[in-house]
Amino acid sequence: MTDDRTLARYSVVTMVLALGAAMSADAYETTVTISGTVLASIPCVINNERPIVAAFGDVQIADIDGSYKTITLDYTLDCARAVTNEVRMQVRGTGTWFSPALLAVPGNNELGIAFKKDGAALAVNTWANFDAGKKPLIQAVLAKRSQSSEIVNGAFSASATMVVEYR
Repeated sequence: MTDDRTLARYSVVTMVLALGAAMSADAYETTVTISGTVLASIPCVINNERPIVAAFGDVQIADIDGSYKTITLDYTLDCARAVTNEVRMQVRGTGTWFSPALLAVPGNNELGIAFKKDGAALAVNTWANFDAGKKPLIQAVLAKRSQSSEIVNGAFSASATMVVEYR
């Protein structure tokens, strides 16, 4: 004599085997796509999620030498939610044709913007480590290809993206 649970288990197994046999006679294939988004906690918030805006002001073309008109980027950095103090940053953007380390200035092919992190060169699209407990000093400075470069007179602008991630 079998109890109801044994009978129920037996019925399920029989049904699965029967389905398997039926599918092998008329096989049909289809693709199953499963998707989703994995969200991690945001380790750092840059400038309260607002753009960082900086201006060089009036610039004398003849004085552009890689140190003239160095400006400090005013931004906030909150890494209180970082899992570790080991974080890194980069400035992402399009490099100039004459130096991929410099940010290109559209419409001014001989002009670029160099970045510094805590006084040292920070090439565009290159990671630099820092401690999450101390916000890096980021500066921008104008640079030209050579002293004889023809710089276009007038207003200019360029944009890049600051990225911070923990390791």
